[in-house]
Amino acid sequence: MSDHTNDEVPPDAPEVIAPVVPQAPAEVPAAVTPEPVASAAAFVPAPPDAGPAPLVTEASPSATPGRPRFPVMLGVTLAVACILVATVVGGVAGVAASRWYGQAGHITTSVLTSADEPVAAAAAVALPSVVNIDVTGSTSSSGLPGGHPDVPTGGTGSGVAYKSTSDGGTYIVTNDHVVAGAKSIVVTPADGNHYDATLVGTDPETDIAVVRISQVVPVISVGDSEKLVVGQMVVAIGSPFGLQHSVSSGVVSALHRSITTNSSADATGSVYPLVDVIQTDAAINPGNSGGALIDREGRLIGIDSAIYTDSGSSAGIGFAIPEKTALRIADELISGTKATHPFLGVEGLTVSDAEANRLGLAKAEGALIKKVFPDTGAAKAGLKVDDVVLAVGDQPVRTMDDLILQIRRTSVGDTVSLKVWRNRAEITIRMVVGDKPASLT
Repeated sequence: MSDHTNDEVPPDAPEVIAPVVPQAPAEVPAAVTPEPVASAAAFVPAPPDAGPAPLVTEASPSATPGRPRFPVMLGVTLAVACILVATVVGGVAGVAASRWYGQAGHITTSVLTSADEPVAAAAAVALPSVVNIDVTGSTSSSGLPGGHPDVPTGGTGSGVAYKSTSDGGTYIVTNDHVVAGAKSIVVTPADGNHYDATLVGTDPETDIAVVRISQVVPVISVGDSEKLVVGQMVVAIGSPFGLQHSVSSGVVSALHRSITTNSSADATGSVYPLVDVIQTDAAINPGNSGGALIDREGRLIGIDSAIYTDSGSSAGIGFAIPEKTALRIADELISGTKATHPFLGVEGLTVSDAEANRLGLAKAEGALIKKVFPDTGAAKAGLKVDDVVLAVGDQPVRTMDDLILQIRRTSVGDTVSLKVWRNRAEITIRMVVGDKPASLT
């Protein structure tokens, strides 16, 4: 979306939120490698000359110069709000683990129950549907002796078998940051076989991509991310540090998180690479990107995407894109249509004390509109500069982040009711949610 916040950055904040990144084969030099809603910009130190916080806009994260792209280097501290979880290791150990887990998955399904070992039972159901993804990108001479020929960069991430193709193959969902820019993609299911994959489509806005292989991989059962509750058990499956088909477990730590970035390389300020995501304490590390977050029945509830860290590895705070969002985008990419993104069409900030006094508001809450983009839902509905959005439907809007979150949780074409403060009075405006214009991506 295209909206900005005025959250201040604490001076002692951890340096990064880490996206889970791809991981390079061992023989290739390591191409190293998002509360109620709160801005993750608060987690990232602002540059000394940052000045006042910018407006929050609905601009696409893909347009941000500071956004990590393939390949992402492990061990490098990035001043961005989320570190994508792919990694650079790979090799024999990962393949052995893949095969061992593939066998264990078949064994445990017949001897374990969810009552005896809920994590093992859930993993046994989902493991056959989770794949390792190795990618090769452009060539690089970084770190090599002078005169040495350039070598291909590469990385490793994860993916989830989602749908069968009409000709007997399989569509696999992963992260955009795992496969974006890849020259070649190789998929390894739990049986240890390697299959060449082709890219179906990517969507940097939501960090979702789809690849396809000509072979059959068991597709995962799909759960309902809308029915998740804080505290329920979840299991993450992927390839952390190249260790294929690894399993970790934890709980849903929070729901509907929105993670912003505030990179010094981004003169336009905050953007929203991850909106309305699941937070979990299940261990997620570089290489887990694109892997599965499942419930105790082994059903997909999210696609692992990022971690909050100041070290480059798991600090017990991971983020997954809810299956509702991930699979909607995947279906659009598979159908060959453009991925759609619910879009309000404004630029604004959270109401400050001074703005509340100026506008006659009882308290400093709400999303203050500072710009309305033409030919958007907001413009067509008649939203104006200095309007303050107080609620979307029956959901209160206390910050600009809240407004972005509530709109992103709708679908393009939905009609929503906005409670708006205008000329010291409350009015109701109904608007149709639009798709983000191509000019703003």
